[in-house]
Amino acid sequence: MAAEELKRMVDAAEGREVVDVLFKNAQIVDVYGLRVIPGRVAVKDGVIVGVLFDPRDAGVPDPAAAQVVDCGGRYLSPGFIDGHLHIESSNVRPSEYARMALARGTTTAIADSHEIANVAGLDGLSFMMEDARRAPLDIKFMMPSCVPALPDEQAGASISAADMRAFMAEHPGEIFGLGEMMNYPGVEAADAETLARIEVALGTVSGLVDGHAPLVTDNDLNAYAATGVIADHECTNPDEALDKLSRGMFIMLREGTCSHDLATLASVVTDDPRRARRCCFATDDRAPSDALAVGMIDNACRVAQESGIDALTAIAMGTLSTAECFGFDHGHMPARERRGAIAPGKRADMLILDDLAFENPPHEVYAAGALVAKDGVFVGEVAPATEHVNELEALLRGSVRLPELSPEVFDYPFTPGSAAINVIPGFAITGTAHPDSDEGLRRIMLIERHGRGVAAQEEGADGDGPAGMGLVGKHIGRGWLRGFTIVGGAIASTIGHDSHNVCVVGDNPRDMYEAVANVGQGGFVLVRDGAVVARLDLPLGGLMSDKSAADVAREHDAFMAAGRAAGIEPPLDPLMGMVFLPLPVIPELRIRPEGVFDVTTFTYVS
Repeated sequence: MAAEELKRMVDAAEGREVVDVLFKNAQIVDVYGLRVIPGRVAVKDGVIVGVLFDPRDAGVPDPAAAQVVDCGGRYLSPGFIDGHLHIESSNVRPSEYARMALARGTTTAIADSHEIANVAGLDGLSFMMEDARRAPLDIKFMMPSCVPALPDEQAGASISAADMRAFMAEHPGEIFGLGEMMNYPGVEAADAETLARIEVALGTVSGLVDGHAPLVTDNDLNAYAATGVIADHECTNPDEALDKLSRGMFIMLREGTCSHDLATLASVVTDDPRRARRCCFATDDRAPSDALAVGMIDNACRVAQESGIDALTAIAMGTLSTAECFGFDHGHMPARERRGAIAPGKRADMLILDDLAFENPPHEVYAAGALVAKDGVFVGEVAPATEHVNELEALLRGSVRLPELSPEVFDYPFTPGSAAINVIPGFAITGTAHPDSDEGLRRIMLIERHGRGVAAQEEGADGDGPAGMGLVGKHIGRGWLRGFTIVGGAIASTIGHDSHNVCVVGDNPRDMYEAVANVGQGGFVLVRDGAVVARLDLPLGGLMSDKSAADVAREHDAFMAAGRAAGIEPPLDPLMGMVFLPLPVIPELRIRPEGVFDVTTFTYVS
């Protein structure tokens, strides 16, 4: 911080300079002392310069202020920090995501854009960063560490350690850290390229590496933690979480749209509340309708309280714990970068709350001291898209290049006793089933959409057979799954983590064929009895809409209703429930373009 900035801050704190905003008549949520204290908060240049606690500081006069905000006895809390998320998985661009997040009290987001990077490479990351600048949400972008998720994945791009370093040289000071290291087998094997990517983190702003290690234990976990991985958001049981916490990792209790792990993991904190300082919240993936109607990190605070965690502890986990995880709470950085608490020298990201139950959105949300949301409605400013943003956006369109397909590709028999993917509603992990018949099962297919199948057909892969049959087992994976209860129809999606090939699930070949045929340049399609009954268009990389968050939420709600009518019952989500089925870095069974894949053995079972 420049000496002049320091002087202005000190003078404002001492009352020698007029502050920008004074918040008074507030019940201040003290996340350090885990208490609520009446008082006043002064802000200058987007930074908190004064915190006066009544009655201890009652004799200190109000500083002169350009603006006074009377909190009316409401709570004043730090803004929330989402510890790990993929903006693309909300199906909106960053500038629209910001509207949703700020309306629900999230003022900082740690974003890993490996979804769009798997489709469009570093051009996709550039788009996310440039579009995010338009809005007042402070988004810290991580460098995607695993593009593709595994070395042999059929993604749309590949990003090496050398590519990362070159990008960071072109964008100095803009990459916050290294995104989730999903290739834990590469870490365990001391793979040179994997370790080189971890080393790239040293050149980022924070120097930190985020984690992703579902069910990793013993020496493998020791090796993983030894590389300096800071956190993990993939824990699904308390023992796993405690095992990682005791090895020095922060634990992110994930509460998203697909994965609801918080209630299961809450006992880590309720058994000993002292552990809360090493536990924080993350959404990972949040559907727009859920974000607007139910919330984001504010929703996690509500679920935490329902699970027995004290309200003040929950707020501290959503603010201070995350700040400490990522080094925001203290250290040699500008004051506008420090955050996570209402304290002098911290960024003035604050929420005015009617209560601490989080049944409703915050009454008001302030980002760096400026009002950006009121009663669940974004009231801040989003700047118009620049020419550069428009140029980068154009690169994301037209990303779906599917091979020619015939109906015969979708019609295949079930072999009794063969492995089927067992869906576990509400969780990203899956199980393995070996049914004696196809009763209750559904077909699942994954079709490569980045041009490899097209090239193979041009080289004669199909021969004289039906279109696409020559790609089966190479660029078209086919399998079966149990627990996805769609009846009389099929859903196709260009979102299939993380390579984002076209995934289709259905109970009959005809509707599966029609669903894929209608997927266009990206999105979700639901077909019943040969007709499209719902769709959500996502033309930006096949992942994001070019519409407003509110419009996408309405389309999402309509799709959800159509999915429920097709027999997909809660807690299974008609959209999020299938997008993780291709992800080959979460146990147990997954669908890949080569067939059904066992993540625990790294072998194909079909």
